[in-house]
Amino acid sequence: MYGFAGEYMTLKKTLILGLLAVAAVSAKDYSGAELYTSETWMYGKFEARMKMAAGSGTVSSMFLYHNDSYLGGNEPWVEVDIEILGKNPNSFQSNIITGFGPGDGQPDRKVTSEDHHAINPASNESFHTYGMEWTPDYVAWILDGKVVRKTVKGQGDNNQVQDLGKKEQGLRFNLWSHEDAGWVGAWNDNILPVYQFINWVKVYKYTPGAGENGSDFTLDWSDDFDTFNSTRWLKGDWTFDGNRVDISPSNIFTKDGMVIIALTKKGQEGFNGEMPTDPEGDLKNQQGTEPPPASSSSAQQENPPTPETSSSSAQQQVNPPTPESSSSAPQQDNPQAPASSSSIQQAIPKAPRTHEAYNIDLRYFNAKGVSVKKDNSQHIRVFSK
Repeated sequence: MYGFAGEYMTLKKTLILGLLAVAAVSAKDYSGAELYTSETWMYGKFEARMKMAAGSGTVSSMFLYHNDSYLGGNEPWVEVDIEILGKNPNSFQSNIITGFGPGDGQPDRKVTSEDHHAINPASNESFHTYGMEWTPDYVAWILDGKVVRKTVKGQGDNNQVQDLGKKEQGLRFNLWSHEDAGWVGAWNDNILPVYQFINWVKVYKYTPGAGENGSDFTLDWSDDFDTFNSTRWLKGDWTFDGNRVDISPSNIFTKDGMVIIALTKKGQEGFNGEMPTDPEGDLKNQQGTEPPPASSSSAQQENPPTPETSSSSAQQQVNPPTPESSSSAPQQDNPQAPASSSSIQQAIPKAPRTHEAYNIDLRYFNAKGVSVKKDNSQHIRVFSK
């Protein structure tokens, strides 16, 4: 009996030390954020009116992503990107990522196809309307109503358009900082805090020939963010290798009919900046696109998180995969609290949770989705490009 008790205590101490090691490894000096839909789609059109964050070392994005891409092995990687690389806010990077991530003894077999497109005025100086069309035959990137890139199936696309059709994708937005200065620029935290502002989002179903004026897309829903719909939108809570920030639900807020995604120093999560105006981008002024009123049960204005509670609430946040891709703590004006764990579990019932008892769930991978295994970890999960 004593021998068993001794072994049990040794195991318990080992597990506790492992948990402490995980906390030490995961802690970053900065906090970013990710907003993503609980719903996924097979094809469609996706639009957002945004003023992006910019500053050397940052990534401010909108993208489509298959939630299980991170699994690697025989699970296909499916992703379509719009990314503002902070070193150059006068352009955005478009990208398709297909193939397979590493796993089950298989090497990384992903295929990428980056390109860059000019933005004028710069993405951090003015609001622009960003869009992606995804069909069985092509993927198109649209800036302010103009197609700036179109990748067509079978026309030198390395089967990427065809391979995107293997899985549904959700819509995501995130703001973070990569450690690769060659990709995003050298880092200087004196730029913090920086913010990405989303005025509205529209999602269209793929309906060939049955859309408005014979188009292939029919409006499914639009969101002007007068309230935060915690059934539609979820908030990330994770980190990954190569990222110098922790993705935190405490850095997503709504104010004045916009969503704000923040990148801050750790412990200074919040928003105390000046709200921009977008007189040409008000969703209500666009004929036929005003969203239906949200019910009180599905659209709720949330309360601000506090430094004392954000850590515990973040642990309740489901941790789905994401793409590949400052002064003292400010008084927040109508920021968002994380969605409840029960509502998130209904939306994504199979997603594991963080730091469950002795089931350490680390999420580490590099800028192109290659997982990096750490000691004391299980369920290596890949969350960005």
